Amino acid sequence: MITFTVELPVPESLRELGYTPDEIRREVPVLLVLKRYRQGAISSGKAASVLGLTRREFLDLLAREGVSIYDPSDAELAIELKAAQTGTS
Repeated sequence: MITFTVELPVPESLRELGYTPDEIRREVPVLLVLKRYRQGAISSGKAASVLGLTRREFLDLLAREGVSIYDPSDAELAIELKAAQTGTS
């Protein structure tokens, strides 16, 4: 995996919350990838790849973090509701 280094000021209060520098280094990439995944900007496969995980491991991470695997938009829900109503009528 090719990496790059970013120097980032971090509030001292994070250490007061019990985070070590190693935890911050590990968690920040995960949080950024989860954000892009929630925004729908990347797929679960891409997210897993960026984090160096298998797709299954990423799906397990989503479950641990309480992130929904399926989060449809209002428009998608309306389409599904219409299809369900048509199918049961």
